Formats: sequence, structure tokens, C-alpha cells
Amino acid sequence: MQPLSHMSWSQWMALSAAVLCCWALSAPLAQAAPGDGRYQRPPPPNGFVAPDRRVGRVVNLNQAIRIAQTESGGRVLAARSVRLPDGSVRHRVRVLIDDQRVATLVVDQSGRLQRRR
Repeated sequence: MQPLSHMSWSQWMALSAAVLCCWALSAPLAQAAPGDGRYQRPPPPNGFVAPDRRVGRVVNLNQAIRIAQTESGGRVLAARSVRLPDGSVRHRVRVLIDDQRVATLVVDQSGRLQRRR
């Protein structure tokens, strides 16, 4: 490369344009770094926010029926799944216990028995 004093006018312009472009492109990155409070994650492209997915195994309705039947020892009358606004799933299982009492057992998506009514 030539010394800076021996560069032509067009070479000076090309070099200064390249330096200016590099500076202009790096300025927004230096201003909004993820560590400071000004950085915001861009919204999803379609505006839909995915529900909070829980990590680990997810119990389906058939497995929830088996859990409720094992815990109560009764006969299953009805079962349905309900999706909550936070994205989690609850399975409501109605069970006939001792051929006289009906109980509703709620099993969450991880397989834990939430409540008995």
C-alpha cells in the first residue's frame, strides 16, 4: 500500500467512505448493548406470543385417568382436559368411589394430583 501522502483524490475518497461506513454500521451496536436497559428484544414476526411450555414430561388424558383411578380405587365416569391461560394443562377426572360417592380429581400436566373434591 502507498503512503498516505502519495494517495490520489479518488483513493482518499474511497478510503474515507469505507471508514465512514464502518463507523456508521458499528454505532447502533455500541449504543444498545444487551446488558444495559435500553436494549429490547424485537417482537415475534407474527405478533403471536408462544405459551409458556413447561420442561419435562407432559401427562396426557389417558395417563391422567390411570393416575386418578390408581389414587382413588374407583371407577372413572368422565374425564376432560382444560388448557389454562398460562399454557399449562389440567385434567379433570370424575370418579365413582365405593359405588356411592362421586369425586373430581384434578391432575396437572406433570402427573401430580392437585386436588380432590
